[in-house]
Amino acid sequence: MTDIEEKIIDIGHEIFRGYGVDDSTAQILSILNFESKEISMEELAQRTGYSLASISLKIKNIEHFWGIKRIHKPGSRKTYLHMEKNLLDAFAIQIRNGFETELNIAKEKITPLIEEYRDHVNTEEQKIKLQTYENYLLEINKFEELIHHIYDRIDQLKKKQV
Repeated sequence: MTDIEEKIIDIGHEIFRGYGVDDSTAQILSILNFESKEISMEELAQRTGYSLASISLKIKNIEHFWGIKRIHKPGSRKTYLHMEKNLLDAFAIQIRNGFETELNIAKEKITPLIEEYRDHVNTEEQKIKLQTYENYLLEINKFEELIHHIYDRIDQLKKKQV
């Protein structure tokens, strides 16, 4: 690895730390993000200095949100990893896997509970709580609208790339 490549990985580490992940996760994400092809978990362990078990656990915790795919090559027992490189697609994956999950859970599970709670509100404190719950749902609906606008804009930008 050249000095420039190492500096790019270091900058990537700093960027991913900005997302609130720990140092080891940021290092893994940076390497995967700037690797031009898939990388084996063993090589990732070697490059980071972390154990294969630690790499495996970290990947399990982050792969869904960060668009990391596990690849198994014919004739090899190794697991290879590949991270989505297209930033627009990666951003859409993060929205879909993170925020959209919250939206779905809130709408499907919290809405009926609020409706039930509404029928049992008697005290002033319960009225305040109900208002808090209802405000949360209003914000969720606004957030859902925003996400749909973001998806539309991502699609527009991707069409311009072609």
